[in-house]
Amino acid sequence: MRDSAVARRIAAILMPLAFIAAVVILWSLASRIFKIPSYLLPSPEEIAQRIAKDWRSLVQETGYTLLSVLLGFAMSVVIGVPLALMIVLNRTLERILMPVVVMSQTVPKVAIAPILIIWLGFGLLPKIAITFLITFFPIVVSTAVGLKSVELDMLDLVRSMGAGRLKLVLRVRMPHALPNIFAGLKIAICLAVVGAIVGEFVGSDNGLGYLLLTSAGSLDGPLTWAALIILVAMGVVLFSIVGFIERLVIPWHVSVRGSEIATFQH
Repeated sequence: MRDSAVARRIAAILMPLAFIAAVVILWSLASRIFKIPSYLLPSPEEIAQRIAKDWRSLVQETGYTLLSVLLGFAMSVVIGVPLALMIVLNRTLERILMPVVVMSQTVPKVAIAPILIIWLGFGLLPKIAITFLITFFPIVVSTAVGLKSVELDMLDLVRSMGAGRLKLVLRVRMPHALPNIFAGLKIAICLAVVGAIVGEFVGSDNGLGYLLLTSAGSLDGPLTWAALIILVAMGVVLFSIVGFIERLVIPWHVSVRGSEIATFQH
């Protein structure tokens, strides 16, 4: 049974890799057969050669973008989770803050980015701010939903045992809300990459977003696609890291155990 589970896990990893490999092969064949110009769609070989040639600058620009992503995401977690907790525990604050949180998401971030650059300059701060504005909403909403979804009977039972508000939050509400919190974190970490690129598009002389703009403007297809592929890989890796942390923190939850249960059922 255990060998079967291991085999299925290996297959779950190999199947998407095989699909990606098939896409790359078809892409390469199409580029050669139809002789597509590199500025329109470079072949995988051209992209790989460009990555090998400019890997130092690509690593540098990736590091700059990754710093914006991680700092903006961390800020959204540090502010978003306590904000959701305040909203759940205080009805007055909920009436005041929730409309403001929702309104903050109706403003296009591309429109507000120039204002942030005027306020914060052309450095790293506006990119972090834009990333934060894009990512904190799913964290606040998911956390608030998780904190509110505790059954009233459970809360009454814990109160009857003499638990105060702090113990009620730490021992009942927060553990119950962890699956929702991680769902919000998974969405937010992907949006963080988008936020950092939006900030670099509007005003920056560093980062993968800046590299995308300059390479596309000069019709440098291989470099444009190299930056794009690195961005995709960054998002996938960060999402996988959050998923790995989720499995460590809440291994008991059905969202984590679901794949294992399905494996044994087969």
